[in-house]
Amino acid sequence: MKVSKKLLVGSLLTGAFALGVAALNAPVSVSAMGNKPAAEKAPMAAKTYDTTVYVAGMGGHFAKAVATIDPSADQPIKVSSLTKIDIGERPDHPTHDARIDNNDRNTMFWSTYKIDKAVNGVHVGKTDLRTGEIIQDMVVDVPALATNTKSMYCASGQTKDHYIAISMTSKAYIDVFQKSDLKLVQRVFLEGTEGDIGSPYKFYHGNTNWAMDKLLIIANDADKDHGKTSGKVHLVEFDANELVKGNIKVLQRKTIAGTPKTVTFRAYYSQDDSMIAASGGDVMFVLNAKDLSVIDTEPVSSIDHNHDAIFTPDGKYIVATSRWKQAGPECEDPKAPKAGEFTMDGVLKLYDVEKKMFVGEHTSVCLTCHNDEGVEEHAILCGLDANF
Repeated sequence: MKVSKKLLVGSLLTGAFALGVAALNAPVSVSAMGNKPAAEKAPMAAKTYDTTVYVAGMGGHFAKAVATIDPSADQPIKVSSLTKIDIGERPDHPTHDARIDNNDRNTMFWSTYKIDKAVNGVHVGKTDLRTGEIIQDMVVDVPALATNTKSMYCASGQTKDHYIAISMTSKAYIDVFQKSDLKLVQRVFLEGTEGDIGSPYKFYHGNTNWAMDKLLIIANDADKDHGKTSGKVHLVEFDANELVKGNIKVLQRKTIAGTPKTVTFRAYYSQDDSMIAASGGDVMFVLNAKDLSVIDTEPVSSIDHNHDAIFTPDGKYIVATSRWKQAGPECEDPKAPKAGEFTMDGVLKLYDVEKKMFVGEHTSVCLTCHNDEGVEEHAILCGLDANF
């Protein structure tokens, strides 16, 4: 199956993109468990969770999925409504970054992943989640020190008054914006400071805790700047209130190990700030936030790739995003699709913190819409945020 170059043209939030519940919740037969037993069910849950999830996509929009999470179900994440929120067109506003304001859960900050060549900069903005309308869209310059600029903003964090965007460039940098007007007030490079990784690396990611006083930066050790990764991951936690002033104060640091294929992306603290879930591509890390030690290094299957992970409010489960290779009709082995024989989908999966494993079948929040609209294009997701 060949993937066409047809571009996804943005539509308004509640346009013809809304889908029927039956189509959204069609069961998926391929396991998301890696080397764990497929589709194992959790014990009967004491409760379910109602949530609205916002999933960032390269098409210049966020998928808005109104969902119920029932950990005891074969397919634990059921979507009742799937629409999208546009922030721009695909060439100028591809995004990996969803960050809902902790002061006002109706406002979402975002940043873009590619340089907009028409304005020679990247975009940072905020959207009203009630209407889907853009409140503000600012163009931000790219610093000269960021010489590898194929990948721009991806992860982010926040304090009470600041939105913090984190780049994937080399050298990587951290930009601090005022929430009120998106004015850039600090640009931080860690090289030569107390927070220096101390070795070549590829990509910065990270997040702030829910108390908004700590910022975790995650970087992949590499053989050279922006080079081949080794699976070794650097974790450095900073005083967020000092960082937004341009001051570097390291609270703790640690290195952890994945596999040779591990490349870390976005992360979330649990709402009690006791744990951290960090996406790692071929694995997902669950960490003890007190000392950054590893609680679980959980593999995903050979045909999906973990890019974000957010806890339910009680910390019992994690909703993870994955890029999933949806095999096409020409692919004889659905576990090993070849180039041109699959379409990339974006899916949500559920992880049970106590059982230390993914449970049930995944749920599509990307390709379902692409197929409904007749868009023959890979659906490339990354980050998410959610209102529970």
